[in-house]
Amino acid sequence: MRIVHATLTPLRLELLQPLKTSRGTYSAREGFLVRLEDEEGRVGLGEAMPLPEFGTESLSLCGEVLGAWLRSLEGETLGDSVRAVEDTLSPFASTVARGEGVRIRARHPAPPAPVPAAEHALELALLDLLARRQGVPLCWLLAEEARPEVVVNALLGAEGPEALAQEARAAVAEGFGTLKLKVASRSLEDDERRVKVVREAVGPDVKLRLDANGAWSEAEAKLALDKLGWYGLELVEQPTAPDDLAALWRVQRRAPCLIAADESLGSPETLRALLAIDPLLGGGPAVGAVVLKPMVLGGLLPCLVVAMRAARLGMQAYVTSSLDGVVARAGAAHLAAALPSGALASGLAVGRLFAREPDVHEYKPLHGRIRLPESSGLGLDTGVVV
Repeated sequence: MRIVHATLTPLRLELLQPLKTSRGTYSAREGFLVRLEDEEGRVGLGEAMPLPEFGTESLSLCGEVLGAWLRSLEGETLGDSVRAVEDTLSPFASTVARGEGVRIRARHPAPPAPVPAAEHALELALLDLLARRQGVPLCWLLAEEARPEVVVNALLGAEGPEALAQEARAAVAEGFGTLKLKVASRSLEDDERRVKVVREAVGPDVKLRLDANGAWSEAEAKLALDKLGWYGLELVEQPTAPDDLAALWRVQRRAPCLIAADESLGSPETLRALLAIDPLLGGGPAVGAVVLKPMVLGGLLPCLVVAMRAARLGMQAYVTSSLDGVVARAGAAHLAAALPSGALASGLAVGRLFAREPDVHEYKPLHGRIRLPESSGLGLDTGVVV
């Protein structure tokens, strides 16, 4: 395929209300839309939505690198295979083709820092275009046995107890069977009140997961789980510091629920350690699950590799967004459909948090599930997502 046009469009997504986490409070998300067009008029879409505090590059660096990559890519001829996409994205490339792929980056100096959001955007656009050319849904490029739908959780963000209870009941009424609540940005007493309110509002059968964003010390995490575990938790994401796998291991061993590593995956060194069997961790995995953020890990293909390696070590995997737009969430849904297991709900139902979410698109959850479109690629139209 030959890339005849490659464009970069700024994006700004306003949140309906600020979302408070232990890492900060977010009122908007900014990034870029990548659009690649081939010689036959097919279009592939990608999205970069950097989140530096979670391990990506800055917005300015992301835009600078993407702009250079797209200028270099325009007019190039690439092979029609996933291997060609991988070659195009390879950071160790020369200008010589390997197999069907043409390496792009050697024409520009290497970025001064890792740029996973930029890599994600370009990879997603290339995969979308490739799947459209092959006439198949994007998930089929990732796994022939990809599931046709993905179970998703609802993220609760209301502040007051009455509003929180109402939000939880409304999510369950819509068909969500898993609810997620941010913790650790308040006192443990406040967290317990909020967890209790949600549990009492929805009853014992709805799954409840918490996300601490690595804000607790090991001692705080153990105390919090001793108290909050009484409310029937499915799992807790990143209760302790991302770079301390030994603390995560110790917390997991006494926790009443699964512990999931999230921000730990943002560091290449910690990720490598997480996917190795460390004798200091008793010869087993540090946690029960890993959280895959394609924007942080640099794309769908790296995420899939992590998921498969985690599965071999006995860890489950699920996908969450980084408060991304429709294009990135669409790609994440296709990744979730291709994971080794779909037992854990993915965190892709965040469109309701945005002020100008498109009224109609294929990736709006229905009854707590996202049904993947049967059309080729992502099945999205540029006019819907911009």
